[in-house]
Amino acid sequence: MYQQPPPYGWQPPVQNGPAPGVSYGSRFGRLIAYFVDSFIMGIVIGIPFSIISGVVVGMSSDTAGPLSLVLILVIIVVGVMWKPWFWSHGGQTPAYKMLGLRVVRAADGGQVTMGQGIGRLFGYLISGVVLYLGFLWILFDGKHQGWHDKLAGTVVISA
Repeated sequence: MYQQPPPYGWQPPVQNGPAPGVSYGSRFGRLIAYFVDSFIMGIVIGIPFSIISGVVVGMSSDTAGPLSLVLILVIIVVGVMWKPWFWSHGGQTPAYKMLGLRVVRAADGGQVTMGQGIGRLFGYLISGVVLYLGFLWILFDGKHQGWHDKLAGTVVISA
């Protein structure tokens, strides 16, 4: 079937940002948010871990072993699900909220799914394992996306 060419002078729309009136999140703000969220998560996990560890030390080895295993599993689950849960429930971790940043789907600006959040967290590993090049990529990318954002199909915007 023959397709007609577009009308004379027609040009595809140019979009310089994620959407009209929306801007990509600050590179420096993202860096600060990363450290603040890590600090908050360290407190959320560290204080209960310290308290429970002190209790476990005083227990008999029959009880301490299984309890220690449960404690380690809880810490792993909380650590792995912390950021994906926040990203998929409003797009903001505590630090992102303080700094006015939000993680959204790159395709349409919609809410990130839990699967995308887990993929983005997995992307953190990829971004960091190669000399942190995936995070440094944010400095040079036009959309301020790191490898983890590209992998998960997300972008950080100013909220």
